[in-house]
Amino acid sequence: MNDMKINRRILPPGRIGLAVSGGADSVALAFLMTKGGKKKNAATRFVILHVDHGLRPEAKEEYRFVRALAKRLGVPFRGIHAKVERRRGESLEMAARRVRLGFFADCTRRLKLDAIATGHHMDDLAETFLMKLRRASLCGIRETSEVDGIRFVRPLLGCRDSELRAYLIRYGEEWREDASNGDLSIERNRIRREVIPFLEKTLDPHFVEHVARISGRQRRR
Repeated sequence: MNDMKINRRILPPGRIGLAVSGGADSVALAFLMTKGGKKKNAATRFVILHVDHGLRPEAKEEYRFVRALAKRLGVPFRGIHAKVERRRGESLEMAARRVRLGFFADCTRRLKLDAIATGHHMDDLAETFLMKLRRASLCGIRETSEVDGIRFVRPLLGCRDSELRAYLIRYGEEWREDASNGDLSIERNRIRREVIPFLEKTLDPHFVEHVARISGRQRRR
């Protein structure tokens, strides 16, 4: 998939952590960044990071899957089996994010990482834009950001989710689906599975691309 718009310019020259959950987007990130394990300096340039939040029955199998993926790509693996406990006023999602950021911060310090790359893509950007638009905000997802001293880079924001899945299928690669993605009580899932497909069908088949461009202009202001 040479026509996918992967922004490698935002990648720092040093060591990069690849946040891999096991989903299609993050698995594609691992393959694209390491060129399927064939990148000359992949073993020293990248390290795959994975968090088992312990919140779903399939989490331990996903941990094993990502660890095996790292071995196959020839890059180091760092993972944790976390215990997510909510603090007062926290949602479960917020607590999981806090645990994840803590792990990333520890890896950044111990492994001397210059940044952590995530598999966020164009569909994520459009979904986030629509969610924030409902709250009278026009912010989307930034290509680079800093959270709690951790630098995050998102080189796949120019790629559609369908492109990333097609890329993996083309090369016979597997990924793991998070069952919670089908829960339509979650706002992002409703936007992903109902709102955006409806707008693409009835309004504009390139709706996501247009939203991504609008969101990009807003981020630069």
